[in-house]
Amino acid sequence: MCPESNVLKDISCNRTKTMSIINNVIGQYEFEYLLKIMKIQKFSILIDESTDHSAIKHLAIIVRIMDYSNFKIRDDFLCLLQIASATAVNIFEKIKKIYIEHNIPYRDNLVGFASDGANTMFGSKHSVKTLLEEDVPGIFVMKCICHSLALCASYACEKLQNSIEELVRNVYNYMKQSFKRLSEFNEFQVFINSKPHKLLQPSQTRWLSLNSCVKRVLEQYDALKLYFLGEKLIDNKASDIFNTLNDPLTKLYLNFLEFALPILVDLNVIF
Repeated sequence: MCPESNVLKDISCNRTKTMSIINNVIGQYEFEYLLKIMKIQKFSILIDESTDHSAIKHLAIIVRIMDYSNFKIRDDFLCLLQIASATAVNIFEKIKKIYIEHNIPYRDNLVGFASDGANTMFGSKHSVKTLLEEDVPGIFVMKCICHSLALCASYACEKLQNSIEELVRNVYNYMKQSFKRLSEFNEFQVFINSKPHKLLQPSQTRWLSLNSCVKRVLEQYDALKLYFLGEKLIDNKASDIFNTLNDPLTKLYLNFLEFALPILVDLNVIF
């Protein structure tokens, strides 16, 4: 790290010290610097709510500003807040509290708001969007384009004769957390010389995952058919999965999605 510096040559940092420097020095400086900018120039906010493994809800706030040193738009992380409940009022009050505590004239400087299209964020009757529009008249609001594209892809899949997304989920859910089933499926992979890849889970929040899941099911299609051919004799859920896999239209739709979904994935990556 900076070998040309005689001072830094003798500095050693373990994980604890490094985390403390980042959180209490670098992070605090950047936080205060961003607040200073928000007080004197226009800015927009991008927010997202999430729940971690311990069931604690968090609200991430990103600030979009113009960097006048090079006249480029920049997105900076502002903070990650714990929230008791992810209601529209609670989220709005948390955001507003940040402005008030740090003397940010948000009614004058806040010009834009963006988030995903969840009803809490963008509902037409009562949402964070409507509350901000009441508090900051003229604010520009925009839904997440990536989220909208993912919903388009998901709803389009529902128009197919067979719900391919449901099939992918059912196959994964049938295998997950069962070492016995995974081991038996692996034997079928070996038998037909298929690559011993694991099945993938299509996540509700990881919108780009469906494309990878479709590719994986197609790769393992023959092994899956053989496996569920035996499983259908002892399990009704397996019987439903086998019937879907055995339908020739299912593979046709999967091949169509393998062609169409990368177009949306590439568009998502751009944004």
